Amino acid sequence: MADGGGGRLRFEVLGMLRAVRGGGEVDLGAAKQRAVLAVLLLARNAPVGRDQIIEAVWGDNTPTSAVNLVQTYVAGLRRALEPSRARRAPAELLTSVGDGYLLRVEPNAVDLDEFERGVAAAARLRAAGDLVAAATALDDALGLWRGEPLGGVVGLFAEVERGRLVERRVAALEERAELMLLTGRGAELVPSLTALVGEHPLRERGHGLLMRALCQAGRQAEALAVYREARRVLIEELGVEPGPELRKLQQAVLAGENPEPEPPTRPIELRPAAAEPAPAITPAQLPRASASLIGRDEELKRLDGLLASHPEGGLVLVVTGPAGVGKTALALHWAQRVREDFPDGQMYVDLHGYDPNQEPLGAGEVLSRFLRTLGVPSPDIPVTVEERSALFRTLIADRRMVVMLDNARGSTELLPLLPGPPSCVLVTSRRRLVGLVAHAEARLVELDMLDLDASMAVVGRIAGRAGEETAALRRLAVLCDGLPLALRIAAARLAVAPALRVAELVAELDDEHGRLAALGLEDEDSTVRAALDASRRALSPLPARLLALLGLHPGPDVTAFVAAAMARVRVGEAQRALDALTAANLLSVNEPGRYGAHDLVRVYMRTLAAELPPAERHEATSRMLDFYLHCADLADGRLPVGRGSVRVAPEHVPAETPKLSGSAEAIAWLDAEQGNIIAAAELAAAPGSDPKWLVHAWQLPYTLSRFFWLRADRTTWLRTTEAALEAATTLGDPEARFVMLFNLGIALAQFQRMDESLARHREALEVARASGDVNAQARALTTVADMLQGLGRVDESEASYREALEVSRAAGSRWAEANAHHNLGLLHLASRRYNEAKNRLSAAVTMYREVGEQCGESACHTDLAMVLLESGEGAEAVASARTALSVASAAASPYHQAMAHDRLATVFDRQELPGAVAHWQRALALFTELGAPEADQVRERLARARATTAVRPPHTPAAGT
Repeated sequence: MADGGGGRLRFEVLGMLRAVRGGGEVDLGAAKQRAVLAVLLLARNAPVGRDQIIEAVWGDNTPTSAVNLVQTYVAGLRRALEPSRARRAPAELLTSVGDGYLLRVEPNAVDLDEFERGVAAAARLRAAGDLVAAATALDDALGLWRGEPLGGVVGLFAEVERGRLVERRVAALEERAELMLLTGRGAELVPSLTALVGEHPLRERGHGLLMRALCQAGRQAEALAVYREARRVLIEELGVEPGPELRKLQQAVLAGENPEPEPPTRPIELRPAAAEPAPAITPAQLPRASASLIGRDEELKRLDGLLASHPEGGLVLVVTGPAGVGKTALALHWAQRVREDFPDGQMYVDLHGYDPNQEPLGAGEVLSRFLRTLGVPSPDIPVTVEERSALFRTLIADRRMVVMLDNARGSTELLPLLPGPPSCVLVTSRRRLVGLVAHAEARLVELDMLDLDASMAVVGRIAGRAGEETAALRRLAVLCDGLPLALRIAAARLAVAPALRVAELVAELDDEHGRLAALGLEDEDSTVRAALDASRRALSPLPARLLALLGLHPGPDVTAFVAAAMARVRVGEAQRALDALTAANLLSVNEPGRYGAHDLVRVYMRTLAAELPPAERHEATSRMLDFYLHCADLADGRLPVGRGSVRVAPEHVPAETPKLSGSAEAIAWLDAEQGNIIAAAELAAAPGSDPKWLVHAWQLPYTLSRFFWLRADRTTWLRTTEAALEAATTLGDPEARFVMLFNLGIALAQFQRMDESLARHREALEVARASGDVNAQARALTTVADMLQGLGRVDESEASYREALEVSRAAGSRWAEANAHHNLGLLHLASRRYNEAKNRLSAAVTMYREVGEQCGESACHTDLAMVLLESGEGAEAVASARTALSVASAAASPYHQAMAHDRLATVFDRQELPGAVAHWQRALALFTELGAPEADQVRERLARARATTAVRPPHTPAAGT
């Protein structure tokens, strides 16, 4: 990197943080200035906001002068990195961008990038079958490590990043061990793997590698001892059994079998480090393109001209226009035409930005696919989008490739997918993507409808009717409005039916209300229905009828079960009908068992549905709503969370339902169907709907409330509950109003909107009192007390809890009584009345167990562990937290498992026992997967624990313990 200082600048993070120029080390200044550099360096070539820098360097201890200090440190870094820059000359390496800064770093100037390239090269070599060269590449990469990464950098940010980097090194060490095992050199690995397992006892892969190495050394008994120790550690520390791979290894050793998939006959010597590596993978992912492209000569010339104007690469092109205009066809045709200009390959992904039946692909998933294509094994793919993006840019930094991103929806998700020069990026989108123009200097190529001559040429070429029936072809082109998709559908009918004259097809189209409006297109001005009608007429009666009925379905996709309910047929018949629609390209399979339609067909289906008799539309819709209500109620009843006594009794109980025998199956079904259930509730509440459907409008969200709580999906829970309350109020049902007020109060509390939550719960209490429902009163009194406690009104809260206990006992409601005991115990804990808290929580645990409330029992044990810890009963606190984890695991509730892991970590950390970091890591993984806000708190605790562990001496138990 030319820096104006007389030499190339290199950065090192795999040890002490250093900047080196011409063999000499650059003085990076004070500790905080070095921390600022670390933040900018780990985000190299991407802007970092000033607030991000402040948060990373100071955390919760931000000084009032932080902004000025950041400016001072940046100025100091500029002087250090560009010593020859004139005083008032603009900086070239560390530049200001918006309200932040950007550090420009060349790909070969950071040891971390060199390490990642070595790991990626090893992956490519292994994929090519050259295991020896792959091991050599990993040796070279691991040789770049000089000690603990980011040495000399302090703060929570540095600790979090340091932990991430250490994980990358350990993964590389494990991969190197894997390669040596595959080449028969396991005996050499035993000492190093023993040390690695000792440092990272919770990594199952390390235990497995050590077992295999011992087997290759003829030490099977020791291999079995390693398994026993691994199982002991995993059960004691994480509450889980070893995974299937480790168990499979144990079984192989017990059976006297060689655990290696292909045991070598002799060790293979590693080749010298200077040996030639295998060639890099050259992807060729572009789908098939048309041999010729009619009517797009001007657009192709523009694309060629833009490419010629960027000889160094780095070009970002956006092909934009309305749906069906041929954006993908043009982009693919041009990309195939310029393949020779990009000899290092072509990468392609359909982002599904406008697919109503499939969620758009996120940047993280796209990068994961690209990295696997480039040879990175799945276990080595980084966790965050930023890390994946950095590795992707690193791997193709010196390669000239075409990257095509098809059907993009917005600019933001594209930015991490953009490589730098010399590659070219080709994007298609219905939007003009102004953000991509602003941030990546993208160039737009806009498409419009084809002119009449080009339209006729398209039909003539596809149909094979060029020169025939010219007047009819012209009329057909006019009817299709020059839209390529409509032209191709019409021409395809002519191509597959040689006996069909063009004039006959034109007459058929003219009979469909003249020039038909567009279906599923942005301008709503096209003519495709006739072709779709023809496809439908070729179907047998049930698939043809089902296509219309499914137009009543409001959600993103359907299954054979709901189709059967709507059509009043057996599931097997519905499945065969769906298969027929798929074969006719009227439906597509989104994932096994789930069917969706392209946007054009979706509009067509809705049009067909509108043409059904009103009575048939009403019955099919009612059966669809009843299907989701009945199945959602079944699934809700399988969840490991107590619920109220709401009676769900749909009129049309479906004859066949999905298998929902346990909580895991129930959660999986709700995961897959929540979009459809929410859409069904919205349809039931829509203006003009049958007033009887208002029951569905509140009961469908009710059946999802516990699922959303378990999934920590608070935003969706709040939104659906607010809509359900509106429906319940319109319905005028006191029970419905109580339930939705109660649930809304809980949902609001998740957002710390305590005053609003208290108001809703008091409304619910008044409804319960007016109806004389003592069970409902007990529940509402407890939640009112919860809100009062959250607002700091302790005396009022305790009085409400005690009243809740009295009412619960009078009503005989053990669940409500348990809940009141539980929350009153938390009140005593907050006021340090530990004996009272212990008594309350112990009573709650017993009652939760009686009523089979596993999640409540787990949460109560979690809280009891804290009471015991504060009381000085450390061993009992550990036992209670472990019980919480065991119960949460049995309940299959990842949220409660995360809570238990977090509490176990706290108990271990407070007593300076080993294992806290491992439990916080597991809690962080679970909360992050759920998208729960608790993840941020756990992340901070984990970073502090790592920082403390670095300076804390080993724990020595007291004598006699």
